Amino acid sequence: MGVSILDQQKIKVPKRLMGRVARETLGYMGKDPRKRSLTLVLVDNDTIKGYNHKFRGEDTCTDVLAFLGDDEYLGDIIISVERAKEQAPCYGFTLERELALLVIHGVLHLLGYRDYSPLEAKEMEELQTMILRDLETRGFISPL
Repeated sequence: MGVSILDQQKIKVPKRLMGRVARETLGYMGKDPRKRSLTLVLVDNDTIKGYNHKFRGEDTCTDVLAFLGDDEYLGDIIISVERAKEQAPCYGFTLERELALLVIHGVLHLLGYRDYSPLEAKEMEELQTMILRDLETRGFISPL
């Protein structure tokens, strides 16, 4: 059990931190990370665009996709590191912080949270912010 990371792209990223963020998010949500596992797949824009087209019918690049597994193997979180690097400055974030947010977002999707409606998106965003602040308070992520 645990967090596996498949790095299929070229940008250097804090993989250890990303795995820790995933485990801490599970714990925050009341799920024992020792009894659950998931995979973080780090890709580039072209790869995630292909996944988005194949599985969602959308021919656009996105930053994160989640593919559900089951109760023990929660599933896969696909993250475009290239996209994260592009959009981090737009939010005033470091790449590390943006990747942490995308990991949190993906884990929440694997736990059943959705953001298809404005209400769902708002609930998910508030939860992500609480988890990110908790990680900051405990020194895992640098505050802004």
